[in-house]
Amino acid sequence: MFEKKQNIDTEKQKKAERREKKAVTAKSVAKIIVIPLLITTVLVAAIYLAMDKLTEKEALLKTVVVAAKDIAVNSYITPDEVDSYFKEIQVDEGAVGNSAYQSVKQLKEKGFYTSIPVATGQFLYKGSIKETDANLDKYKSGYEVTSIAVSNFDKGVNGELREGAIIDVYAVDPTTDELTLFASDLYVAAAFDTSGNKLVTDEGVAQSFTVYVKSDEVERLNQAINYGEIHIYQK
Repeated sequence: MFEKKQNIDTEKQKKAERREKKAVTAKSVAKIIVIPLLITTVLVAAIYLAMDKLTEKEALLKTVVVAAKDIAVNSYITPDEVDSYFKEIQVDEGAVGNSAYQSVKQLKEKGFYTSIPVATGQFLYKGSIKETDANLDKYKSGYEVTSIAVSNFDKGVNGELREGAIIDVYAVDPTTDELTLFASDLYVAAAFDTSGNKLVTDEGVAQSFTVYVKSDEVERLNQAINYGEIHIYQK
């Protein structure tokens, strides 16, 4: 009788041990499968969130054309020169106006002039360039480079002229003793002070200039230089 009861108790103990073992096994399986699965799910969610934020950030960026170097007003830029003067960058969409150029390719259709000075890194807007210019188109077929100086500064130019200025050249004709126009619409390629230093900023007083002229203007310009007392007027 006692032995039978002992066997029953032993059998119950074995069943309890088996149930406990199964529970431990189930917990182990949960640790092996469920926990890594949860970690993976969290990581995937984090990656998707990061990608979503990155995509959102990229959507707020806009490509815009900027100057790769300082460009003087009235500079003529051919399609082949565009890549050396301009480049594309990405900036916040809110910083770009609707009239800004968004592709360098847009500038390569034909040559154009700059209607304002464009500093390095400055956005290029449609109002910053022009396809034609009544005064400057004459240089498309070629030009010569020569230099002139204002002999009497008080009666000459204001000294603030710089590269890109368009000027008319006057001198006193000794035969009539009158101020006479000798050359018009000349493009200033460079300005120099009295020491011959090239002026590239607003500082300094310009008194001599390198200019573009057509071949048929050279003789008249030299005549003005010979007469002296050159007066220069900016257009």
